Amino acid sequence: MPAPAVRIPPVQALLAFEAVARLRSVTLAAAELNVTPSAVSHRMRQLESQLGLRLFAARGDYLPSTEGAAYLARVRKTYASIRYAV
Repeated sequence: MPAPAVRIPPVQALLAFEAVARLRSVTLAAAELNVTPSAVSHRMRQLESQLGLRLFAARGDYLPSTEGAAYLARVRKTYASIRYAV
């Protein structure tokens, strides 16, 4: 029996997560991504729901949780690989 398919999170959600973690602000991330703060918050909730983990230690602080920091490192490594490939 084949392994169940793993859903890749939406790129927009990954971009929002990386921007919020780097800038430590939903407002600044939204400005950088040219979307509303509400859209960034929605994407963050979507990503947390899909992954089944909490990405930030506390709401409003935007400091990655232990699991969030580990995931952020993998997201950044993947983006670096994509940039290198281009």
